[in-house]
Amino acid sequence: MNLVARRVWPLFGFIGLIVVITRFFSESIWLDIAFNFSVVLTFTFLAINMFYEEKESRRWQIAIIGFCVLVFFVEGIINLLSIV
Repeated sequence: MNLVARRVWPLFGFIGLIVVITRFFSESIWLDIAFNFSVVLTFTFLAINMFYEEKESRRWQIAIIGFCVLVFFVEGIINLLSIV
C-alpha cells in the first residue's frame, strides 16, 4: 500500500492543480466537486505514505491531514447534494 500511495498522491495533486487553473476560466459546480475530491484523495494517500514511514514526529501531521480530509470531504458531499 505504501508503494501505491507514494506513486498515486502526486497524480491527484496534479489533477487538483489542473482543476484550480480551469476554475479561473469557467464557472462550474463540477469543478468544485472535482477539486474537493482530488484534495481528499491527495491528502489520504499522503497520510498513508507518512504512516508507513513510521516516524514518530509525523503523528500530529497525520492528525491535521485527517481533519483537512474530513473538511474537504464534507464540502464535496454538500456540493454534490446541492446539484440534486
